[in-house]
Amino acid sequence: MQAHESREELLAQLNEVKAELTRGLSARHMAPFLELDITAQQLKTVFLVTTGTVTTVSQAAEQLGVAVPTASASIDKLVENGLLTRTEGKPDRRIRHLTATRKAIRLHERFLGLRTDTDEFAAHLSDDELQGLVVGFRGIRRVLRQFSEDA
Repeated sequence: MQAHESREELLAQLNEVKAELTRGLSARHMAPFLELDITAQQLKTVFLVTTGTVTTVSQAAEQLGVAVPTASASIDKLVENGLLTRTEGKPDRRIRHLTATRKAIRLHERFLGLRTDTDEFAAHLSDDELQGLVVGFRGIRRVLRQFSEDA
């Protein structure tokens, strides 16, 4: 940080850069989702299962605020599309556990912009830029952990 730049100026610069990055990456990230033939609720379900937030149909229904039969029908379509799998529970075989497929995990990663953008762009940064980015991401991780602890 240069001596003449205040924290407010740096935050304003950060917001400008973030806005430009968002515009630049939007088309890159939007294309795969425009090709999907699933509803917004089904996309939410995929992300809930992929993150491990839900593992059963009843949990999905509760998280989405819908009836279990509605969630079940929606999940049937996701299974048909190869995004989720259902397996019998042990010891209670009536409970079906949901698992994200590799296709769902890739979709989730793409949605978040994980791996591809970070890896691709990092390869083109100077050593100083890369070091600064690592420091910045560590700071974001620290704050995220604090938020998680406070919740």
